[in-house]
Amino acid sequence: MTAKPLHALLRFCRLRLGLKPIIDYAQSRRRLNGVAELPIGTVFDIGAHVGKMARRYRKLFPAANIYCFEPLPHCYQRLERWAARQRNHVQTFNIALGDASRPIEFFCNQDHPGGSGLRPPGTSCQPEKHTSFTTRMEKLDDVAASLTLNGEILLKLDVEGAELEVLAGAPKLLGQAAAIIVEAAIGEERARPHFHDLLQALESHGFLYRGNLGSAYVDGVPKLVDAVFIKPPAQRRAAA
Repeated sequence: MTAKPLHALLRFCRLRLGLKPIIDYAQSRRRLNGVAELPIGTVFDIGAHVGKMARRYRKLFPAANIYCFEPLPHCYQRLERWAARQRNHVQTFNIALGDASRPIEFFCNQDHPGGSGLRPPGTSCQPEKHTSFTTRMEKLDDVAASLTLNGEILLKLDVEGAELEVLAGAPKLLGQAAAIIVEAAIGEERARPHFHDLLQALESHGFLYRGNLGSAYVDGVPKLVDAVFIKPPAQRRAAA
């Protein structure tokens, strides 16, 4: 179907059939709130887990270099196996990122690996469900200095509360980046950086908030969002 008939069909479905919220949400997800239209040539997937989002970025930006960071050994093994099949477009790092270069204790949630991170488990958590291990933390700017950066840069952060520390270790890369997708807390959730904290930090680097890709709910109340920030064209500069 060509562009004009498709546009007409979508308009009919949105306005006449009452499907506007569903179609708008689907288009937002597909276009990453505008990120998918950018000439992204480099992706930093920080907190890559087993590569779910990296796979999507690989399809959206097939020519891009994708750098994935995941400290959990068992998740990293799955990530590495997939990366090995990507014709040198994906490079993986079995380290944590933060605001310093040093050994750190990393806490693993055995029931929910995606909830693992630098923060010790809270007092309400079951101690037997958590283990810890020592790994290496590096600053993103230090790692990026030895990497090939092509085109415009996308940063994705999902690091379970260490988002501000990762950003603090990447002032140079923030100056180069075109877009950031970051998990943020909203409402009364204060166990990790609040949306307002991240908004202030990213606005200081020229980014504008462009909406959310999704939300995590507890009892029908949103607690976390995947917030999108894009730097205006006048302030963006492609990486050399």
